[in-house]
Amino acid sequence: MANSWLPFLAILAYFGAVINAEKAVGYNVVSGEEFKKQVFENPESRLLRVVYFWKFDTIPGGPEGHIIKSFQKNYEDAGKYVISFKIKFMTVDCTKDPVKEYCDKPKVETLVFVFKDDYVLDEMPMDILYSLDSIVANVLHLALLMEVPTVHTAMELASLKLRAIETKKNVIFGKIMAIGTPKDRAFMEGVFAYSFMYQFAMTTSRMDNILGIEDVTEWEEEDDRVWYFDCANAKNMDCDRSIYHGPMTVQNFAIFIKTLTLPTVCDDSNFAEKLPKPLHEMLGLPVSYLITTEEDLEEHRQVYEKIAKVYKGNLVFAINTTKPGETSDLCPRPPPCVSIKPPGEKTSCSMQDNDDEYTEKYGKQPKHPMGLSKPFNLVNMDELVRDWLEDYYFDPAELLEDDDDHSFGPETPDQEKQDDAVALAVDQMKPLKLNLTDIPHLTDKTFAEHVKKNKISIVLFTVKWDPRSLAFLHPYHQAAKTLMKDFSLEKSPLARVECSDWPDVCDKNNVTRFPTIKVFEWKKFVRDYTGSLDTDSVVSFYKLFKLKTPVMLSDALDVEYFKLGQKPVDNLGDLVQSVTVAVIPEVMATEIEQYKLVAKELRGEYVLGLCTGHCAEDTQVTANAYLFVERFNDPHKEETHFKGDLFYPEIRAFIERASLPTVPELTPASLPKLLWYNTPFVILFRVPGDEASQNIEEMLVKLTEFENRVVMAWMDASPDSVGSRLLHGYNFKDTSPPNLVFLHHATSRVCNYPNIVDIAWDKNELFSQVIQWMIDLLQNEGSCNVLESGHHEPQVPSYDFLSRIKANRQRKDEQAEQARGRFGPQKTEIPDEGDEVEGEAGEEKKPMEKYEDEMFGMEKDDDMKNQMQADKPTHTEL
Repeated sequence: MANSWLPFLAILAYFGAVINAEKAVGYNVVSGEEFKKQVFENPESRLLRVVYFWKFDTIPGGPEGHIIKSFQKNYEDAGKYVISFKIKFMTVDCTKDPVKEYCDKPKVETLVFVFKDDYVLDEMPMDILYSLDSIVANVLHLALLMEVPTVHTAMELASLKLRAIETKKNVIFGKIMAIGTPKDRAFMEGVFAYSFMYQFAMTTSRMDNILGIEDVTEWEEEDDRVWYFDCANAKNMDCDRSIYHGPMTVQNFAIFIKTLTLPTVCDDSNFAEKLPKPLHEMLGLPVSYLITTEEDLEEHRQVYEKIAKVYKGNLVFAINTTKPGETSDLCPRPPPCVSIKPPGEKTSCSMQDNDDEYTEKYGKQPKHPMGLSKPFNLVNMDELVRDWLEDYYFDPAELLEDDDDHSFGPETPDQEKQDDAVALAVDQMKPLKLNLTDIPHLTDKTFAEHVKKNKISIVLFTVKWDPRSLAFLHPYHQAAKTLMKDFSLEKSPLARVECSDWPDVCDKNNVTRFPTIKVFEWKKFVRDYTGSLDTDSVVSFYKLFKLKTPVMLSDALDVEYFKLGQKPVDNLGDLVQSVTVAVIPEVMATEIEQYKLVAKELRGEYVLGLCTGHCAEDTQVTANAYLFVERFNDPHKEETHFKGDLFYPEIRAFIERASLPTVPELTPASLPKLLWYNTPFVILFRVPGDEASQNIEEMLVKLTEFENRVVMAWMDASPDSVGSRLLHGYNFKDTSPPNLVFLHHATSRVCNYPNIVDIAWDKNELFSQVIQWMIDLLQNEGSCNVLESGHHEPQVPSYDFLSRIKANRQRKDEQAEQARGRFGPQKTEIPDEGDEVEGEAGEEKKPMEKYEDEMFGMEKDDDMKNQMQADKPTHTEL
């Protein structure tokens, strides 16, 4: 149930605040004089200075204080980490030793300044520095501003590769979906360590495939990717390409780059005998071994080298020769034999092993089974390596397709989870294996049969890329186990369809959002589940849905048991907060049908009882029908009677509202229902057991004239409670409970009643004054705070870091001569030897332009040509 607070906090998070009077302890605090000395008087070459100007006497309360405390911790950790990168972090305390030209700047406490030499390279807002990874990544972007060009189009990437061919330098190209993420940090640390060896480039483009290749599956717009282009050894103006298959972490990405320095194929016919231990153990890397004979070496090498180029950097490829018919520890079959050995493991995946032989030899099932023996060719080699890498690097998405092994699925794109509490929570959970074997996984062949043979079928429709679908898998599985235990079932009444695998099933069932739960009865669709996505709510819904609706009551005694929550099941009070009773004479057939229709629509959420015929005669006190809701555990009012004609819309609206307590508690479960009324809220922030709080709550119950104009609710305002944090977030003069707050979502008005804690007042006088206060507010009169529109914006701003850097560079170019020096002179093309230089119109195009035209199938207009001309390198850059 803890996760059920997420939607509630997402709506009202900007109200929350906790007053914290701690004094901040800045990282590496320096005096104003020392700051000027280090930054302006003795700037070290290539050394960045990152400075935060502290302006608080105490850490403020609310979300701002939480952000500042979190930032200070991350700032210190980042400062210690980047010392080896020639980057120094400092803090200047503006409250004690201010540097006026910076401390007096507006909102300087929300900025981090980056100095290079003696000028400001950038001013970074604190909002984009939300974690250790984001601080390190953003600072490295500034430190390596000229080392990592940003590529936006396929034409720009092609030009970059052509320049790399000319300079005989290989390219590492990254598609990083969001700046400041752990993956971005890993990429930038690789740039810092290896930019002297490789030409790095990156893009943040998501939609358009800019690789310039026909196979667009490599692009996969939702994933961060890294490609290696072997341009130093390019033939026919084309660089061999390999893609990194491992996890994008600092350590693994560094291993990938180190592996690129090894030969494409390690070739020594006797290397296994010369080395003290196998190659994969010495290097700590996975190694693919090809064991062949001298006669077949050249033929097999051609196939092997092609595969090695495609997967270069992901594992080491080695060749060994042996005599025909001989086997070795490296590969258990006669040549030709291919095996892949992970570091530290003796067993391996072998193309020439079938599963039975492997089990017999090693005494266990193969970790990477290949099935029957396969001939040595390009297709089988590619399948072997690709499947092995997917297994070795543990792709969580595949776990969702396996009935015996499940996890929280593939990672959500970083830029989408920054402002999404659910996505962030799912992403931060390490791959957690879930045993979902109790839940049937339906396909296009089994779905129809499943819903046909079961009286009640509840089916969950998910997609593996949706964080809410993934977050709900565990509660859904727990609900299935609970129902199987409570009803002594061998099979779960809950089932699941993975829509990314069976889209046709989801289309036929009109599934348009995820996760979606649909309820079927004897194959026929009944309704969608609209309750909370937690275990208890799903269990309660199923148990209520199994009940016949409406519950037919036979006499007055039945009605009394039903009102007590002891009919039709003994524990009805544990499943619902109220029951509805309709006493309708049998002659009122239309009203009975209308009531039954409402009962059918609300099945699974509410319990409706019908007293008619003999029962109506036994309990009737009037000749007319009457309807009431009996609430369990409502201290103010147990029954609420319906006034009006018994027609469907009126009956349903009455039941949904009257089933709530007279003054309901504001919770994640009740908030959506209360927001549905689209009326202002009057919220009592109270402390349970407090006399003043009880008096004010009793007064709210008496405000019947506002019953349909406002929603009355209460929240626990005990210390450290959610209600206490929300109350402090309103920034009223007096935030001690009890406190009465008027909140109008449509106008962003937030008002509190003054002096309500003065319980010495006459209650009647207080009652009349509160009535007048609410009348004034409903007429848009009276004094109120108005929430600023900025409070409604996401706490994490736009992550278009690159455009901001571009704008800052242009501004700094105008301000300082040193900044202009970063850009260099206007770039011009240096033609290759033998190229024809373009002169007047109609002359022959240069080879590079011919290549670009042929590649993209179009003639470039003048603006595009001018842009390409500006992108080509100068002699100094080459």
